[in-house]
Amino acid sequence: MSFFRALRSPWIAALMLAGLSGCAWLPQSDTTGALRASGTLYLTAEGGRLETCEGAVYPVRVDASMRSLFDQVAAPNQTLAFVDLRGDLLADNTLRPHTVLRMGARGNGCADALARQSQWIAVGERPEWLLRIAERGLQMTTLGDTWQPVVTEQLPEGARGFRSLEGEPVELWLYPQPCFTVLDGHYYSHRAQLLTAGQSYAGCAYPGLLAADQPPR
Repeated sequence: MSFFRALRSPWIAALMLAGLSGCAWLPQSDTTGALRASGTLYLTAEGGRLETCEGAVYPVRVDASMRSLFDQVAAPNQTLAFVDLRGDLLADNTLRPHTVLRMGARGNGCADALARQSQWIAVGERPEWLLRIAERGLQMTTLGDTWQPVVTEQLPEGARGFRSLEGEPVELWLYPQPCFTVLDGHYYSHRAQLLTAGQSYAGCAYPGLLAADQPPR
């Protein structure tokens, strides 16, 4: 399952968007110019431009690694994709990205309300699953809308785990490693591993706006 394509769960279905346009959440910036922004990235041989979800437009300094990632996600000759990134807003109003959190060539993009409401979002395929971490705990689509309290564990090199304290045992591990969904080829900044019902499932994940390391609003 990819978070950018249509999902069958009733509480997620309302989030779908016909295209990449729309308004969802504002870029966040601090006094040093660091920000998190999402929107439509237009990329050509001449350079890049980000049209954010709230309407601001920034020229983007695109390096070789970001162009390579775009080429992996986008179809041949496609010049736009949804991107969610952290970067620095320079004095000339140019955006210099330093971390791409997710990128997809199609889907709900700016209509992603879950990013505003979550600390982490993890998705998996075959079988499809979606798991959220927020202040209320852990919520997984296959277990309904119930929130379960969790205990969090932080490991060296950026790995972190979340384990449910009540109900059916659920354990989610996140690793800061590039991850691509198989069905849609979308990119996420973290690899996920879900452990539940005696089974292990692979997936991808990205931080929501409530994650502890986000720039201040």
